[in-house]
Amino acid sequence: MNIDTFFTDHWKEIEPERITRYEEMFVWHDAQRLLVEGAGIEVGHEVVDLGSGPGFFASGLAQIVGDAGRVHGVDINGDFVDSARSRFSDHDNMTFYHVEDHRLPFDDGQVNRVICKNVLEYVPDLEATLAEVYRVTSPGGRAHVIDSDWGFLVVEPWSTETITEFFKAASPAFREPYIGRRVAGALKNAGFARVQVKLSPFVDQAGRGLHVLRNMASYIEAFDTLPKARVEALLAQVEQSLADNNFLFVLPQFLVTAYKE
Repeated sequence: MNIDTFFTDHWKEIEPERITRYEEMFVWHDAQRLLVEGAGIEVGHEVVDLGSGPGFFASGLAQIVGDAGRVHGVDINGDFVDSARSRFSDHDNMTFYHVEDHRLPFDDGQVNRVICKNVLEYVPDLEATLAEVYRVTSPGGRAHVIDSDWGFLVVEPWSTETITEFFKAASPAFREPYIGRRVAGALKNAGFARVQVKLSPFVDQAGRGLHVLRNMASYIEAFDTLPKARVEALLAQVEQSLADNNFLFVLPQFLVTAYKE
């Protein structure tokens, strides 16, 4: 593993334990419709789900566009694409593509909407990726980004100093950990107009955020950036807080909508 490219590489090759966690984390819930409300997706639209993973979010988008529309799921992980194709093989309005770089397999101006959910923090070249998003979006269409800003992370019972320590150790996994605050400007630079920014709180008391912390622990282990005993002690502290009903995980999501005029 190369620490300089790990932020992308760890999505191309995913160990089975992390695949299992993602399939639990990424299941579509109707409440997620609120996350794409600003995209203005309509029945009959052609939509790209950029970074579609195991396909669950794309399946939710497919419900919105209906049989008259189509959702194209795109991902750099071949296993994700294969599992999504199998899982949703009976959905005639869904197609999944395996790509190896930022280039998208669509014609200029082909699609009405491009959705990027928790993807841009990992891409090697943000400018090139957004240029492709702009290219494939039709005039009058929209790009809609849903992404984190790890500067706003809260983990109870950890102190601010502990969160900083843990995240710094896991930082090789993120190309741009503060993308949430920066994506509006990046979309403007890509040529989009009328960029709108909203925040959606992700507040978890049930333990879903613990999956995120365990994934981050696996990144720390990969490069030995924090002693294993320290990582285990921190995770045990969080697990105990969950058992004691004191656990809280907060990571606001930036919802950024941009128009192609």
